[in-house]
Amino acid sequence: ITISRRMGSGARIVAAKLAQELGWSLWDRELLEAVAQDAHVSKRVVEAFDERAVSEIEALARSMLGDYEVGGFLYLKHLARAVATIAKLGNAIILGRGANLLLPQAMNIRIDASDERRIANMMAYEQLTRREAEEKIHRSDRERLEYLISTFGRDKVENARYDLTIWMDEFDTDDAVEIIKTALKAWCRHREERRR
Repeated sequence: ITISRRMGSGARIVAAKLAQELGWSLWDRELLEAVAQDAHVSKRVVEAFDERAVSEIEALARSMLGDYEVGGFLYLKHLARAVATIAKLGNAIILGRGANLLLPQAMNIRIDASDERRIANMMAYEQLTRREAEEKIHRSDRERLEYLISTFGRDKVENARYDLTIWMDEFDTDDAVEIIKTALKAWCRHREERRR
């Protein structure tokens, strides 16, 4: 399963609970460690690219300033290899990082919410003021979109498809987990029927 989301939608909480109930592994920040291991670079380098567009010019400038690790790092190549390895292991939930674009054969889910709900969540969970929450989600939305477009291309991002989209203004965490579990059963059944 891949889960795409915007900051403050509650997707991380849903993914964690779903992973626990299914007994599956959850790959969120853990994916960064896997990418770093695959690339033989420090986690710091991967974090510099994580869901944030780093242009070739910026990478070149960093290498010219002596940060050779960042300059020679091919993020997408290592991300794709790490995601493919996780997919082969199976029984995994990958949160974000454009995994849905790398694994179109997975069950791809989108969890989202209105700006108002996202702001309220950020205020509650991160103890931010309304203004801080608004600024943080808008910056995150902008950076994530830039990251996806620069990493995967505008056409692929604009035409991304999801097997299931959950609008969290209408559901709580437990509802979302049950919806996904029900959809997963049907999705697996249909895939099995197609194999026959």
